[in-house]
This record gives sequence, structure tokens and C-alpha cells, in this order.
Amino acid sequence: MEAELRRKPYVLLLRPPGSEPGRLAEVAIVAHIPVVDLEPLPGAAEKIRSLLGSCDWVAFTSPRAPFLLESLAGELQRLQREGSIRVAAVGPRTKRALEALGLRVDHVPREYRGAALARELAGRRPGCVLLPRSERAVPELAELLKRSGVRVVEVPLYRPVALDPLAGAAASVADRFDYVVFTSPSVAEVFARHYPRPRSPGFTPIAIGPTTARRLIELGFPAPPYPEEYTMEGVARIIEELWSRRGPPQPG
Repeated sequence: MEAELRRKPYVLLLRPPGSEPGRLAEVAIVAHIPVVDLEPLPGAAEKIRSLLGSCDWVAFTSPRAPFLLESLAGELQRLQREGSIRVAAVGPRTKRALEALGLRVDHVPREYRGAALARELAGRRPGCVLLPRSERAVPELAELLKRSGVRVVEVPLYRPVALDPLAGAAASVADRFDYVVFTSPSVAEVFARHYPRPRSPGFTPIAIGPTTARRLIELGFPAPPYPEEYTMEGVARIIEELWSRRGPPQPG
């Protein structure tokens, strides 16, 4: 039975609660331990409602933001019908979350990251972009838009909250896995507080994208691979490729 299971790698997935592994579950034996949660900020949805008429674009950089703004879906649909607002999503999961609310997604960048979204949105010459996102969001998207002369209105919608008991548990078992998948800089930071030897981990770290990879390196981990497409589908592909090179252990 063990030899049969070891045809797939063991993967520890570090994502917020409620996340799905997607195709990763098809190519690996996956354990999911949430080491951060995402806490809504009081009054944020009401503030965003008051700002909807002041910007001609609203850009979403995670699936969590549409979920937290479900109460505004009707207002956004009306503004879209009137042609007074357009909606951008940083990637396919965020796009699907918006479409589940009945919204039309007008733009998804070719590369699923904030910098690409900023460049492509700037090319569409928006007057103002509303950004409802994490309190600790990487500033690159807003900074690049501003440098292009775009007015940006940022509204912190939620904050990452460390789940330290679970992070400690994840760190204590991480070396039993072939790969540990880090899905945000916040996840990397919380895990690193509990993992004693980042320079020589007993697993191969995998980052969801370059921003998370950069943070892992800053925290002392070896440079992690990350997929060309910054999605769980991309993570599944890169793990599948790495595992095929290494090969599972042969039965004795």
C-alpha cells in the first residue's frame, strides 16, 4: 500500500481556511494546514459602497475580496449595466469568484500578478481605480498605477491573522513532506516563525509566484521554484514535473 501511495509526492499546502487544492489533489497526496486566516475589517464594505461612483474601474486581487463584498453585487451590476464602472481580476480564481456574483469581468492580465495588471490597466487609461484588498497587500500594483498617472483609491478590506498554533503544527511535521507550498508572503512569514532551519529544510519549498518566492528567500529559505502561471494549477504542474524528475522510491 505504501509503495502504491508513493507514486505521488506528499505535499503540505499552506493556505487560508476554506481553500481548495484544485488539480494539486490529483497529482499529490495533499495535507492542508491553514497558518493564516483572513479577517474582514469593520466598515470596509460600507466605505467601498460610498466610493463606487467615484472610480471607473474596480480591481480585485484575490477571491476573498468578492466574497466579502457580496452585499455590493447588485450595486456593481447596476453600475456595469450603466457603463459607469468596469471590473478587473488579477487571475482566473478571482474572475470565477466575481462571475459567481453575477459580475462581468472586463479584464484579466496575461500574467496573473499585480504588476502585469497595473501595466495593462494603465494602457486602458482609467481615470480612477478602486482597490479593495488586503491591509498588507504588496504595494507594487498601486505604485505602478500611480506612476502611470492613474488615480488610485485603496481600501483595506481584510487583514491576514496568524494562526500560530496551526503554524507550529505545520512546522513540526513539514520535514515529513516532499514539498511545502507557500501561497503568500504572509503565509511564509508565519510559518518561518516556527520552523527552526530555513537554510536547510527537509522539504522542497514551492512558491505560488515571484513575490512569495522573494519573501521566502528573505526569510532564509533556498530560492524556491514557482510556476509560470501563478495559480494552483501552475503549482500542480511544477510539482508534477519536479516529481517526475526525481521519481518515487522503488518498492523494496
